[in-house]
Amino acid sequence: MTEKRRLNWSTLRLIATSPKLLAWRVEHPQPESPALRLGRAIHCAILEPEEFPKRWLVADQCAAKTKAGSRCESSGILYHSGEWYCRVRGHAPEGAGALPEGLEMIQLDEIELVRICAENVRAHRPAVKILSGGKSEQEMEWTDTETGIECRGRVDYLRANDLIDLKSTRRETVREFAMDVARNLYFGQLAWYHDGAIRAGRLPADAARPYIVAVSTVEPYDTMAFQISSATLEAGRILYRDLLQRYARCQAAGWWPGIAPDLETLDLPDWAPGMQGSEDSGGDW
Repeated sequence: MTEKRRLNWSTLRLIATSPKLLAWRVEHPQPESPALRLGRAIHCAILEPEEFPKRWLVADQCAAKTKAGSRCESSGILYHSGEWYCRVRGHAPEGAGALPEGLEMIQLDEIELVRICAENVRAHRPAVKILSGGKSEQEMEWTDTETGIECRGRVDYLRANDLIDLKSTRRETVREFAMDVARNLYFGQLAWYHDGAIRAGRLPADAARPYIVAVSTVEPYDTMAFQISSATLEAGRILYRDLLQRYARCQAAGWWPGIAPDLETLDLPDWAPGMQGSEDSGGDW
């Protein structure tokens, strides 16, 4: 890696796959997916509703006229002087393209989903309670005492004694969402934010355990609110500390190995055919 910068969670979590992936993504950032963009829109609508119309513009129908004289029925993608145009040759005027800096595009069907998600969170009393009395989108910086690594984080919502992370999800049950918390290392992210906020002086040393508010982007657009357990917080702390130590060793050595830098022995999982002995039923075929 050529540039030294403060380490954030979205970068650190990549080392759980391999140091090589982390180093690669630092040099080759991954384009934002539609799902991530939609998630950011939902965040803005819930946490900063007054800012939403200032940042997000709804892509309208293409403003161009067809040869028959009627308005083009395609969705607009390119923006120019307050109008939207599709990519059909000749429909967009010269210079049409991306939105001005600071503005983002959202489609008509997406804006309706964002509205429904925001309404459902505001109708969920536990979520409303924990998403009040604080400040949204709080940035902080700190230095890890054990490794000396300079870190940073952006917390969705910060109160005097705790922090809240907002997630959009396609999961429909608590069990499924809990599996996502484990699979996507959200528990490590929460512990990272929690301890980082304490280190940065944004939370007291005896701060409460973090919260998660999760809103589903599939019908019926349900909302779930959780405070993570002490065991989950400690597991997250163990995880991020292990990742930080690995990052520190790679940084010191200037070596960012892949997932299997040494010769490995390959073992099949127990469920693979033949791993539990013969499956021959005794027939002729």
